[in-house]
Amino acid sequence: MSSEVLVSTNGLTKRFGDQISVDHVDLQIKQGQIFGFLGPNGAGKTTTIRMLLGLMKPTEGDVQIFGKSFDNNRIDILRRVGALVEAPSYYRNLTGYENLKLSSEILGVSKQRIDEVLEIVRLTEAAHRQVKQYSLGMKQRLGIALALLGSPELLILDEPTNGLDPSGIHEIRQLIKRLPQDFGITVLISSHNLAEIEMVATHVGIIQSGKLKFHGTLEGLRGDNKPIVEIKVNNLAKAKEFLAQQKLHAEVKDDMLFIEDVKEPVSSINKKLVINGFEVSHVVSKVQTLEEIFLDLTGREGAL
Repeated sequence: MSSEVLVSTNGLTKRFGDQISVDHVDLQIKQGQIFGFLGPNGAGKTTTIRMLLGLMKPTEGDVQIFGKSFDNNRIDILRRVGALVEAPSYYRNLTGYENLKLSSEILGVSKQRIDEVLEIVRLTEAAHRQVKQYSLGMKQRLGIALALLGSPELLILDEPTNGLDPSGIHEIRQLIKRLPQDFGITVLISSHNLAEIEMVATHVGIIQSGKLKFHGTLEGLRGDNKPIVEIKVNNLAKAKEFLAQQKLHAEVKDDMLFIEDVKEPVSSINKKLVINGFEVSHVVSKVQTLEEIFLDLTGREGAL
């Protein structure tokens, strides 16, 4: 698969008066990726997306889409981008098909393309029902169909599963996973829900208070995860001193000892303590879950 960079930002910043909403964010999204843009509500995700779509001008920094800036290439860029930002726009009293037909006339696309996008989002059977009869998940899929009408190379979805029930979330998730594989579409999806992003994304960016805290693969995020040994033992102070002599730095918290980034087997640490007269009632090695890593990066404000 090509590694062409489709989205690139350099020092992207947006201020509203004295408030910094997006603070020197550097993003890079390559062709074929599903890029999960994660952060708590109010972290700066939607503001960043609006700047990526040329809907809002940066205070500082720049945006390159397909290697071009919006200054002289707005029409060319937007012709190749589909987006669903906030609630999809449609006419409730018209059918799904009629809504797509109206947009197709503006875009100059064929009836065949309407049928194609209905098939992609799996709304073919409901195409001739009024939109007001659709479930919330179906309405969201119609919004994605509208975004796909122009055959975009890049699809940007801002919180597409917000408010959906588990069935609707599953439908959107399966759709997003198919887009790069079956249609060659690169996807940027924002969310405050790590569990959802973990199921679909190949790469993630984590933003908190406007600052990008992590940018890379999910494997890279897990790779930063170092094991922690927790020990419950009598005489914490003496046990900590003994472990220091063994070149093991322990911290005391909640009546337990915690040792980070341990190379030595837990069984070996336990044996040393017992041989030297300590009573060990609990010893275990743990690694943080992705949720715990995310909460640490976002100041434990993430809504998961």
